Amino acid sequence: MSNSKLTGQDIIEMAKHSIITLDDREAEDAANEALAAGLDPVDFIEKGFVEGMREVGDRFEEGKVSLVQIFAASRIMEAGMNVLKPKLSKKDKGFCFFGNIAMSA
Repeated sequence: MSNSKLTGQDIIEMAKHSIITLDDREAEDAANEALAAGLDPVDFIEKGFVEGMREVGDRFEEGKVSLVQIFAASRIMEAGMNVLKPKLSKKDKGFCFFGNIAMSA
């Protein structure tokens, strides 16, 4: 889908939005855009997917979303991560901690 008009920040916002709106296709597209744009995968994950998860978690604490939506958001993040995993360097593979979230590769 590579869209050359998207900036790195646009792609990160796309990833965050995909988590908040529970859109697995958008998460995959954001991950593919990040790779095409040459963004650092770990930086992209932290600023995009993890920030989206943080937003969903904050909404849960406020009583605005249910626990089911938290689990759905984690599946959306996994969809995006699956695009990125083959491109992560050896040092980035394995167990990675992003804030309060641990992901295994």
